[in-house]
This record gives sequence, structure tokens and C-alpha cells, in this order.
Amino acid sequence: MTKVNLDKIQASGYGNIESVQSETVTLPNGVLISVAGLVTGEREIRVVEAPADDKELLLVATSEVQHNVDTDNLDFEAPIGYVARAFHLTAGDMVQVEQSLFVATPAVGDIVTGDANYKYKVAAGTEVTQFEVLALTKFGYDRRDMALLLKL
Repeated sequence: MTKVNLDKIQASGYGNIESVQSETVTLPNGVLISVAGLVTGEREIRVVEAPADDKELLLVATSEVQHNVDTDNLDFEAPIGYVARAFHLTAGDMVQVEQSLFVATPAVGDIVTGDANYKYKVAAGTEVTQFEVLALTKFGYDRRDMALLLKL
């Protein structure tokens, strides 16, 4: 399970938060996804697709608090079929994601994007959504290895 921290994002306005649902994979917080059309019978919930280089990628950051469940879970994953929250990010937004979400350990200055396996990879330079690794950080009481990303 993974952790994400929304350090500085502008997603509070203009409909930049999507409700998304995957019928094929569990979505750990911090992963990047593509979205397709609406879930059948719904008017706001979008279908999750694997990240694609030619599409905008959204950041999954689902609330770790479930209103009807008593839990001490510090890492929340949206199970298959669960309606999760995903953010459209704009240039200049900064987030921290766990390094465990990377295909290979990132380095400061790397330009990264999402891959089809819901991990972060080094970008080839042609992808629609790219991030620069600004710093390798520690986060939370358990001092997790994180990467501070800047949306380009």
C-alpha cells in the first residue's frame, strides 16, 4: 500500500476532481491513471484505464477515512469496484508519492510519467503528462521514502 501527499495543487476549482472506478485493478493512492467514458448508468463516475502516453494522466488520491468503517488504516487502496477520487493536475502542482510506485528508484532531476502497469517510469519526452523529480524525501511518522514531483 502507498501514501500520497498533495503538497501544492490547484484542483479545488473548475471540476478538476473526478470520481473514478476500476473494474480490473486495485488503485493505490499516488498512482497515475487515464480515464475513459462514464461507468454504465452513472452520470459522474469515469471508467479507469491504464496510463497511456498520449492521454492526460490523473493522480489517484482517495480519502483514507471511510465514514462508515472504524479503521486505523494509514494506507488506503481503492479496491476493484470502489469509487475513488482522482485529480487533474496543472503545471506547477507539487505532490509527493512513495518511491515504491516507481519502476526504478528515481533520482533528483529525472523526468517521469506513468506506465501501463500503474507505476512511474522515466519519460521518453513525448508523453502528454510529465513530472520532474524535485527531491527525494521522507514522509510521515514512519519516515517513508517519497519523491517530490513537480507537474510540468
